[in-house]
Amino acid sequence: MSTQNSQSWQKGQAAVFVLLLVVFLIWALADGRPFFRNTGHDIRTTVHDAGQDLKTTGRDAAASIRDTVQ
Repeated sequence: MSTQNSQSWQKGQAAVFVLLLVVFLIWALADGRPFFRNTGHDIRTTVHDAGQDLKTTGRDAAASIRDTVQ
């Protein structure tokens, strides 16, 4: 039983090592450039759009409730 545990532990360590190796390889190919340069603006736009969608959904729900009550 201890052999199975040590084998699965070694497989897990190998998987983590391979994952880190792939990440560093991609980073090296990108020449150390940041992967997400314009993320700040994109996130603000996405949050703003989500806020607008939430407002619209709230207004639709309020109108639906109002119609149901009447």
